[in-house]
Amino acid sequence: MTKECFYCGFKDPMPFTCKFCGGSFCYSHRLPESHSCSGLSAYKARAIETGIVYKQDNVIRKRPDPIIRNIKHIGTVITSNYSLTILIICLLSFVIQNIIGKYIYFSYFALVASDIITRPWILISHMFLHADGIHLLFNMMFLFFFGPELERRVGGKKFLFIYFISGLVAALGYSFWTLFVLGTNGSAIGASGALFGIFACLAILAPEIIVYLYFIPMKITYALIFFALLDLLFIGSSGDLIARSAHLSGVVAGLLIGKYLKDTGKYIRY
Repeated sequence: MTKECFYCGFKDPMPFTCKFCGGSFCYSHRLPESHSCSGLSAYKARAIETGIVYKQDNVIRKRPDPIIRNIKHIGTVITSNYSLTILIICLLSFVIQNIIGKYIYFSYFALVASDIITRPWILISHMFLHADGIHLLFNMMFLFFFGPELERRVGGKKFLFIYFISGLVAALGYSFWTLFVLGTNGSAIGASGALFGIFACLAILAPEIIVYLYFIPMKITYALIFFALLDLLFIGSSGDLIARSAHLSGVVAGLLIGKYLKDTGKYIRY
């Protein structure tokens, strides 16, 4: 079952229980030396398992059904790890759009620059839509690899704040660019703006992370600069269907939030 780490507060889907103090800890703080264990010297064996029952803390309990236990475990993993929760919602949204028809689905939830006042929910709902399987695959891979890294450092609530604020700023930046710079009424879908905010914030808080860009290892900050320059180079290009203004707006939001968190020390260093 997912539990908060006693040391850093991160909700780990696979927590570790310290045999010395009995506390639940995440992967990074599972060792007694990592969480300044107070019961290291006073450790006593406390768990004895026999047959269909087990004894823990002097209380006899019936062993839970393994199927029900696994179902509950999957549920708590999804609901307590916000990166995974967003990923599941995006997958479900993609299934729904293919059932009812993506053009009907997009007509209600896609971002349309001129409609953000009359239909404000599209500023959020567009983050969970994707054009096709390839679009979904790349965005969810991005979220899967970088989302938990940031969430582990800032906690679940701050992670959600960064994700949605970056996505919101990306939507507003895209709408402003298309309406007042390009003079068109563009529409956009996808989580890219929010994900670039996650990526930028992580680059500020953990610049030592190594990523592989086209199989070339480099620091995350250099990868961020590469992507930002690529978007700047092709922004406004005719025939370019990528919402590059949304990417850049998300990057700006992520950088600002990351700088604030780093200056105030409101994150966990690894």
